[in-house]
Amino acid sequence: MRLKKLVKNYRRKEVFTVKLLLDTTYLLPVFGIGIKLRKFSEVFPKLLSKYSLLYNPVSLVEAKWIIISQSKRMPSKREMFLRRFRKGLKALLSNAKFSQTALTNAEIEEIADRLLVEFKIPDYFDRIIYATAVHYNIILLTEDEKLHNIAKSKHAPKPKGILKWEHIVQSF
Repeated sequence: MRLKKLVKNYRRKEVFTVKLLLDTTYLLPVFGIGIKLRKFSEVFPKLLSKYSLLYNPVSLVEAKWIIISQSKRMPSKREMFLRRFRKGLKALLSNAKFSQTALTNAEIEEIADRLLVEFKIPDYFDRIIYATAVHYNIILLTEDEKLHNIAKSKHAPKPKGILKWEHIVQSF
């Protein structure tokens, strides 16, 4: 009887957990790249308990791209940057608090293409991440002003919601 109650409570918790799709920015600290967001190191761990956190695997590619760019500017630290990425990747992939979405599918690509053609968003990474949030009907956490502006557009495809880090900080 007690086990049934635990299972019921667990299932209920899963049903009501709010899903939040993270833009690449919020994953960068996992790879040893600092970001300048107020109270990030204090608030991000709380995010793990309040939300179900998702990311599109394209963010891993974008993070690697950033790592490679940094290592080109600082060749003496290249091996350190690459090692941090691999270590962060292992940590992220083994952490049950984070879930990967599908990299892409026909609907995600259709939405992403629409963002390019109709709304002139040139960055493929941004388009795929935004389109993923729309496809799964989940909240997108991003600092990208272009994406926030698109979400306000009358005719644009929209995710369930779109937030900036400051909204998260204020909610805690």
